[in-house]
Amino acid sequence: PASANAALAAHPVASYAVCMTTSQAFRRVLVPVEFVLADPRAVERGTAVEAGGQQLELPRATIRSLELGSMLAVGGRLRLVHATPSLAYAGIYGGPEGTWMPASTIRELDEQARMHSNAILEDLAKLYCRGGDIDYRAPAGAPTDVVLAEAEDFDADLIVLATSGRGRARRFFLGSTADKVIRQAPCPVLVVPADEEAHD
Repeated sequence: PASANAALAAHPVASYAVCMTTSQAFRRVLVPVEFVLADPRAVERGTAVEAGGQQLELPRATIRSLELGSMLAVGGRLRLVHATPSLAYAGIYGGPEGTWMPASTIRELDEQARMHSNAILEDLAKLYCRGGDIDYRAPAGAPTDVVLAEAEDFDADLIVLATSGRGRARRFFLGSTADKVIRQAPCPVLVVPADEEAHD
């Protein structure tokens, strides 16, 4: 739609994407989302984002990818996906900490991680997306594997991929991970670059 194209033209990372839209936006847009718990300095500076009942550090490229994905999915469907991390990082999801857990506890923790991640994704969508048909996925696994599997499952026709900066949210989409997603994805990938400045 003309309004969507006008919004894209004004977007700081998307002016070149207008040519990718015609009379309709993309049918299915996948946006991978990375976040980490905010450190005390980010909370004090007021740069932390509250979502899912927690204070989070969210790269600005990720915020732009959410906004852009929402623009491109006008009239279609938007899926936000987060790859839940290993048990060593379970604190972000409110799960129990420890060096050893029985299988039943691990399954419970995995379900907690999924539920907490979905709650965070829903809140982020309210903050940065335009609404519409949005769903959420938070499977456990390596980021590359999760994104590629979700792209296939969702039958995505575009992935909007944020690259991480030099701050604390570095686990996702750096180096070979981004390269693998771009090379192996079953659809086009629109890369949103990280800010130049550090976020330490």
